[in-house]
Amino acid sequence: MKLTQAQSEAVSRGEKVSIKVGEWDCILIREDLFEKLQEIRDTEETYGAVIEALDDENPDQYLEYLNEK
Repeated sequence: MKLTQAQSEAVSRGEKVSIKVGEWDCILIREDLFEKLQEIRDTEETYGAVIEALDDENPDQYLEYLNEK
């Protein structure tokens, strides 16, 4: 894939770049940023599963822990 100079600079700054792959509209981001987003998503899914398992009446008490990550 060949990027324009502006697209390459945007990626280097950690910005998303909209690209077209065939008929699909896609977003290009750096791998390190993708991994960080994946960690956040996994943490949120885990939090939800733990709260559901505990059937806790006050799940907000755990938000402080999540914000430390």
